[in-house]
Amino acid sequence: MGKKNDKTQTKKQKRQIKEAQAKKSQRLMGWTFLVVLIVFIGFIVAGALSGPKEARVVNATEFQYAEQPSLGSDDAPIKLVEFADFKCPACKYFGENIMPQLQKDFIDTGKVQLFFTNYLVISPDADSKTAAMAGEAIYQQKPEEFWKFYEAVFAAQGDEKTNWATSDRLVQIAKDANVAVDLDKLKKAIDEQTFASKVDTDETIAGKSGVRSTPTLFMNGKEVSNDATFDYNLLKEEILKELEEAGK
Repeated sequence: MGKKNDKTQTKKQKRQIKEAQAKKSQRLMGWTFLVVLIVFIGFIVAGALSGPKEARVVNATEFQYAEQPSLGSDDAPIKLVEFADFKCPACKYFGENIMPQLQKDFIDTGKVQLFFTNYLVISPDADSKTAAMAGEAIYQQKPEEFWKFYEAVFAAQGDEKTNWATSDRLVQIAKDANVAVDLDKLKKAIDEQTFASKVDTDETIAGKSGVRSTPTLFMNGKEVSNDATFDYNLLKEEILKELEEAGK
């Protein structure tokens, strides 16, 4: 009887120990959950208090408007700067899907003047720079022909992982698009990197403006949100708001 009682007592003690350990684990889990919840709520509150991230604002003189290819009236109340890379697929999307609507609604109506500035992200030491120099060479020959090249080069854009933007290919793109410049002079300027310094200047402007990706837009010196850059309805809203503030 004594041995049996001892065994019964031992089993009871073990059960009690297990129950105590289980309760302790539950309490620890409860406290852990509570701590995590408090931290999570803290992040939410901090985010709400800090508000949305403010867009960068750049002094207009940094953009060197007079030196850049432009489209639209010099008297337009909105100056919109596009930083782009001719090899960038996202820039192609902007050029083919956002640009036509932007031009119809705001550029051709004298409300927006668009400026193009090179920022090389895909292959800055290779054919991204070659394409940029081709654009600069065309602009230096006949400024009004730049935008024809802009449209044509995005339409003919190759795979970003391949070196398709050679001088021969770029001259052919210009020829096929009837870009009215001296093609031999264009080829020579590309091969001799005549306007490499112009591209380098654009890169400097981009760096000072805090540009890190393409396309990046600045409206009257204020950076346009990424969402609005790729959604014309949102971009239109921002332009209309800017026009209202300008009293136009």
